[in-house]
Amino acid sequence: MRIRNLFLSGSLIAALCAQGALADTLVLTNGDRITGTFVEIEGGKVSFKPENADQTLSYPLDLVAQLRTDDIIQVLMEDGTEVRGRAVEGEDGEIRLDSEQFTDPVTFPVTAIQRGTGPDTPVRQPVRTTGNISLGVRVTDGNTRSQTYSGTADATVRTDVNRIRFAADFNRSEEGGEETVDNASGSVRYDHFVSDRFYLNSNVSLARDRFRDLRLRSTVGVGLGYQFFEFPTRNLSAELGVSYVNEDRYEDENESNPAGRWGIDYEERFAGNGIRLFHSQTGLVNLEDTEDVVISSRTGVRFPFVIGMTGTFQVNVDYENQPPLDNRRIDTAYILTAGYSW
Repeated sequence: MRIRNLFLSGSLIAALCAQGALADTLVLTNGDRITGTFVEIEGGKVSFKPENADQTLSYPLDLVAQLRTDDIIQVLMEDGTEVRGRAVEGEDGEIRLDSEQFTDPVTFPVTAIQRGTGPDTPVRQPVRTTGNISLGVRVTDGNTRSQTYSGTADATVRTDVNRIRFAADFNRSEEGGEETVDNASGSVRYDHFVSDRFYLNSNVSLARDRFRDLRLRSTVGVGLGYQFFEFPTRNLSAELGVSYVNEDRYEDENESNPAGRWGIDYEERFAGNGIRLFHSQTGLVNLEDTEDVVISSRTGVRFPFVIGMTGTFQVNVDYENQPPLDNRRIDTAYILTAGYSW
């Protein structure tokens, strides 16, 4: 009987030790030590499910002192470096990976991790979409009669290796029964990622502006892009390429020419992803006359209301270095709209 009891006790101790050995450990900068299961690192936060807890908790990476895992995880750094290995004990504020890729364990700052995955990381949706639709209306009646309508829309469809981006806007205004503003633009861009950072780009855009003597400007181009950041809180990409531009004018001569093209897209989110600062810019340089430059930019801030409803204040700047009919080079519009984001 004593031998049987000793055997059962030993088996229980061994089972408890094995259970403890299979637990990951997260140590916070305030000294808290949490055992459980590592889920993922995404968007500047680590997701961790404590033992005996029903829910997964998230902690900002700047509050993480150490992470230790029993299983192999895969880490993608901000500079594009990818490493697979077990997270072992290291210095506070760093992650130390015991990897077969290197002779000795490698160390990275925890806050430099763009994404981290492991066996318990949920499968990402094959297709992810984001976007915004906003409208603005201003009508006055009395001594001054005016009507102003503005609208913007953008959407992004993303898979692991492909991305399609749509954008469109329009502005129309009348004062005293006479039209004073009438313009619209739209674009579609397709990106194919050949690595985590580099992508091949193709793009098509259309623009018209009655008061800039532009019946229609159509642009078709290809190029190479680089994704600097792609986090839920920060997104930055830049593109360079070549385009073919065709301009149909109301009064001035029509033109067609090859052009160099650049593009910049930036978004930063604050206050728990509620407030968004954004900037997009596209430039065209006529390769037959490099002083012929056209730049279009959209800069603004978007803030939340309730249940996806948002308000947006943005500034549109359109620049043309050689405008037709002695028009001004720069047109600036200040626009306030309300809409829906997803």
